[in-house]
Amino acid sequence: MGAPLVTVAVVAPDVAQLWNKPLLGVNHCVGHIEMGRLITGAQNPTVLYVSGGNTQVIAYSEHRYRIFGETIDIAVGNCLDRFARVLKISNDPSPGYNIEQMAKKGQKLVELPYTVKGMDVSFSGILSHIEVRNPGVLVPSPCSDH
Repeated sequence: MGAPLVTVAVVAPDVAQLWNKPLLGVNHCVGHIEMGRLITGAQNPTVLYVSGGNTQVIAYSEHRYRIFGETIDIAVGNCLDRFARVLKISNDPSPGYNIEQMAKKGQKLVELPYTVKGMDVSFSGILSHIEVRNPGVLVPSPCSDH
């Protein structure tokens, strides 16, 4: 991820100068939310922002975005990627999508540990649970200590 970011950081000022346009910094997360607001017409959204590196509960209040809760350990996207790798679930088209499709066909609910503290969340227990189990098994058996 570093190489594309460095490339843009080096090239963007030259392109802005070439086209005589201002170079503006944009918060990546807010950019995604603003695109969603534009498409949906939402005025004051409350958003669950989930990406590979972020999991946040964000709301628009008093003309700015405020983070009301977030992950205190691992982001959901990163957790799903690692979860799929442990279980050898395909990355094509995406691990999260493949996990969801497999879950729709499932016959058994498997409890996985996670924590909610106020509006903050913790998902590392899910990953620890699956890593302790046999990685050759597609769906882990539930813990007897739940």
